[in-house]
Amino acid sequence: FWLKSKFGSEAFLNSPVFFPRLASCMPSQAHFVKVSEITPGSSHVNAIVKVVSSEVKLQCLGHANKRVMEVVVGDETGIVLLRVQNAHARLCNVGAALVLRDARVEMYDGRLRLELVRWSRLTPIEGATFVPNITNDVSGTEYALLSC
Repeated sequence: FWLKSKFGSEAFLNSPVFFPRLASCMPSQAHFVKVSEITPGSSHVNAIVKVVSSEVKLQCLGHANKRVMEVVVGDETGIVLLRVQNAHARLCNVGAALVLRDARVEMYDGRLRLELVRWSRLTPIEGATFVPNITNDVSGTEYALLSC
């Protein structure tokens, strides 16, 4: 964003020269995690995964075509359930390698699953050589909420 001052000069808002405090709050590089490292407390999950299976859960053919899919994705450490909608659902073909950015962990019926939110991204990539480990199902673990 550009900012025009009252003196007529322009300054780029993201420039650390004009706004030194802004430089300290700029986002850092994305930290990618393995599927086995995802826990109920995880947030802003970034991972490189492959689609193991996909299933359409809801399809509304009205004014706005809405499609909700539950996709099992994984890497070499395990698999997890991912819930996607609309445009992201078209990318989830079995065997496709995807970069998952800024996903949210959601607990449903005591089990963990990932969900794409407003600022999440799902992009296809080429050349992923790993094979998903289907024996370690992170979404299969049941969690209980304990009050202390």
